[in-house]
This record gives sequence, C-alpha cells and structure tokens, in this order.
Amino acid sequence: MKQLKYILAFLLLANIIACEEAVTFTEPQPTGTPALLKFPKRLRGNYLNVENNSTLIIDDKYIQRAYDFDQKMSRNKLDSNSRISGDTLINLKTKEKFLIRMERDSITYRVHLTDTLFQIDDEHVVKKFRGYYFLNSFDGDGWEVMKLEQSNGQVALSTIAAGSELDDLREITESAQDTVAPRQFVLTKNQFQAFIKKGGFSEGEVFIKQKKK
Repeated sequence: MKQLKYILAFLLLANIIACEEAVTFTEPQPTGTPALLKFPKRLRGNYLNVENNSTLIIDDKYIQRAYDFDQKMSRNKLDSNSRISGDTLINLKTKEKFLIRMERDSITYRVHLTDTLFQIDDEHVVKKFRGYYFLNSFDGDGWEVMKLEQSNGQVALSTIAAGSELDDLREITESAQDTVAPRQFVLTKNQFQAFIKKGGFSEGEVFIKQKKK
C-alpha cells in the first residue's frame, strides 16, 4: 500500500505549493456584505469535473472534494500490513477494504479520497455578491478568497491568478509595484467590484451537477 501513501503525500504537497503564493486580504470580501449562515438549497448537490473525474460536494455548511481513481500495483509490492482475500485487498492496520481485479502479477483497486475545501465557521466565511459566492478562509495572517459561480446546471470554482490579476489589484488599490509576499490587500466594496469587472478570479475549474439516483 506504499503507492497510496505516495498519492496522499503528493496531494498534500500540491495543496501546500498552491497556497504558498496566495493573495490575501485584510478582511473577508466583499466588505460591508453580510455573511451567509448556510449554502442555499439550490446550490447544494454533487458536481463532477469531467477532466479529472473528481466530484465537488456542496452541503448546507461545507464543500468537499472527492477523488475516485484506479490504482495498479505489483503484488510483490504489498507490505506486511496488506492481505488479499478473494477479490478484496485488506489493510490489516486500518481495516480498510478495497475490491480488486487481478491480472497476472498485478492488482488494480479503486481509491476514494475526500478533502474538505471549505466549512462555514468563524474562520471560513461565505458572502454572496453580484450573483457570486465568495469563500473567505483565514490562514492566520489574512483572508484567502475563492469565487463560486452557479449557472446552467454547473458551478465554477475559481481563484486569483498570480500574474496579471495581481497587477490589477495593485492598480485598483494604488499599491506599490514592489509588493512582495504575503501580498495582502485592503479593498473597499467598490474596489472589489472593480476587480471582478476586470476579470478577477479567472483561474478555476468547472463542475457539472449530477442528478440524484
């Protein structure tokens, strides 16, 4: 099961790298807009990203992302904590069970991983503005913001692109051009709206809503 550990480590590392260059704000955005206590019912559901087969799960208080994929490995790479029983691979340490397919000296099993992206609380604030939902997360120093947009049975989850959009924020706020990490900004509601109109939050993914079975 070592390969699964490598996958988990890779996903964690990718998340850390993505957060290293984050743009932050001194307050949840947009300022002067009340926070929502729950995600509205029409937004809740499961949404599929067809490009990487991941699922965005929106409930009343949280947003999770689930990954489902097949993992193939050689039987001789199983460690002492793993045992095959019929068509099932059992992790003796965690008691997890995986249905498997065996092909000669290889086995293929289905992996399911779930990561909570956002959960409404004191440090995770969601605000609705101009038809968009803005997900504010406090990282200890400032507020990172994602934009969630719903339209035509889809949702788009997007973040601030580090290049040109950082320049737009500097221009809108009249910040010095030599601004360096943590690249934190103070915005009024009007300035935030101006940033949106300039095409802010352009880096993201699209998910298609799945029908209930």
